[in-house]
Amino acid sequence: MVSPELAALFGQAQHHDRAGRLDEAERLCRVILRRLPNETAVLHLLGVILCRTGRLVEGAEMLSGVAAAQPGNVAALRALGDAFHALGHLADSVIAYQRILFLQPGDADAHLRLGLSRQGMGELAGAIAAFRMAAALAPGNADIRVTLGMALEAAGDKAAALAAYADAIRRDADNAAAFLGLGNVLTDQARRAEAKAAYGRALHLHPEWPDALTNLGLVLQAEGQLEQALALHRRAAALAPDAANVHVNLGTALQLAGQGAAAVESYRRAVALAPADATYLSNLGQALAEQGKIDEALAVHARAADLAPDNGVVRFNQALAWLLAGDDTRGWPAYGWRWRGGVEDLVDRGFTVPEWQGEDLTGRTLLVHAEQGLGDTLQFARFLARLPAGDAKAGRVVLEVQPPLLALLRSGLTGVSVMEVTARGRPLPAFDMHVPLMSLPAVLGVRTAEDLTAPAPYLAADPDRVRAWRGRVTAGTLNVGLAWSGNPAHRADRLRSIPLADLASPLAAMSDMALWPVQTDRRQGDEETLAALGMADIALDGFTDTAALLAALDLVITVDTAVAHLAGALGRPVWLLLPFAPDWRWRLDSQDTPWYPATRLFRQERQGDWAPVIQQVVTALRTRHAEGRAA
Repeated sequence: MVSPELAALFGQAQHHDRAGRLDEAERLCRVILRRLPNETAVLHLLGVILCRTGRLVEGAEMLSGVAAAQPGNVAALRALGDAFHALGHLADSVIAYQRILFLQPGDADAHLRLGLSRQGMGELAGAIAAFRMAAALAPGNADIRVTLGMALEAAGDKAAALAAYADAIRRDADNAAAFLGLGNVLTDQARRAEAKAAYGRALHLHPEWPDALTNLGLVLQAEGQLEQALALHRRAAALAPDAANVHVNLGTALQLAGQGAAAVESYRRAVALAPADATYLSNLGQALAEQGKIDEALAVHARAADLAPDNGVVRFNQALAWLLAGDDTRGWPAYGWRWRGGVEDLVDRGFTVPEWQGEDLTGRTLLVHAEQGLGDTLQFARFLARLPAGDAKAGRVVLEVQPPLLALLRSGLTGVSVMEVTARGRPLPAFDMHVPLMSLPAVLGVRTAEDLTAPAPYLAADPDRVRAWRGRVTAGTLNVGLAWSGNPAHRADRLRSIPLADLASPLAAMSDMALWPVQTDRRQGDEETLAALGMADIALDGFTDTAALLAALDLVITVDTAVAHLAGALGRPVWLLLPFAPDWRWRLDSQDTPWYPATRLFRQERQGDWAPVIQQVVTALRTRHAEGRAA
């Protein structure tokens, strides 16, 4: 400063800046610059003040001038890099931080900031290298190791991320962010007990942390502890009402708990907060479809697909909405997105031969491989009869199925020119092309509901076993098979399964009817209920034996599980009890289904309320009895 007066004014400006009185600090800087327009110290301070008050463009311009006038001014370069980073000019921020490191290679803070800018540009490898250098230069800094762990996690290196978080905790046992990151990686590795302990420690250190609350909720949710999970998600949403991810997590838990209308509202809140997030829109569309609001759901899915046309989850959810709405023309081709991230558990088999798209199979062998649940395989086996194969000229088909279905499908498929049926896990014969079983509707050109229908039963039970079961069923009465629950690991099992006593007790009270449990799995208390109701707790020897029993019965009453598909494929009369939010294949509103002409659908009218559905079944059985006696 050329005068004591201006030096004193600058000192006051610095004091006001430190005290947070930025308006007064700015005023004094501008007073000085009217007298000394090129005073770099004042320009530097004013540039920083402008950035701190949100005027980033003006601040960056001023700091650029300082850095040009004083190439060795590390503080100005750091402030300039920060301004460029805040503006989203990440390449420029990288240059600023690299200039610092040219002057001061051991500057840990500059390495850290360089890494953050590179990470923002999507250059994860460069970011990780910068974070590692920062960590090496600052051995006592746990926060840098947390940042490194987050970058490693984003890069998919879970083991290295775990090590980075553990390293942070060794340096600072009270670092809540390290425990949160540790919990996230452990969750990804399905180490739920350890993850819960890590989240618990994070919450002990930071009890009102929304991220820790909602992430712990996700772990409890995965374990089926929905009430506890919901409580945590709700706390997180109350603490962070503007955090879109928290509202999405709450919405997911509400869906699983059967509170679909509330889930829709949570997703709407998330979409309002992050309207450009295609996955949030997709979740909303899925929840709307489950509530029967199919037109709005399709519109939402279209918006999501426009935002993320290559996102497998988004496009697969759109496909399911089309299929639920009965739009087979668009639904079946789009169903192929399940292999591009749409279904989490599906893994590409890595076959080196091409996927069949309907080409001529003359002289070739086609592998058709089952891919999802047992019920899916039974349902889609109908399309095997439409394959252009059956002799050496037309081509040869190998069907690979889940081991529990091998015996049944090896002997029971009717009208199907399948040369060989094998079980997954066994060596495969040579083949020229392959196709996933559930891709057959798209390849075969299914476009209408009529295209789904099999002209006749396409499965047959073993005749000897059927005769044996007919000798055991009660003659002169209505013999009804009962299936009340499915795989407890199924995402929607809580919604689709019914407690045995709730379903069987009203039916067991009816006269002239014998109930037969036709599912092999038992849940806690099922044996006692079967005994109390006088139902035989029979042992079924796999799907072949179950098919024979179903063929010997007059009617099957079941929830949405593999039994429904097995009985339907056998052409047996089926009464299928569906939750309010049905699976896509059962569509909406109708009481029948093109998949199985002999199947009648009974639908929940209110989510979670099975009592009216069961009463409808009882009434229908009484009507059937009355019609039978009249005949």
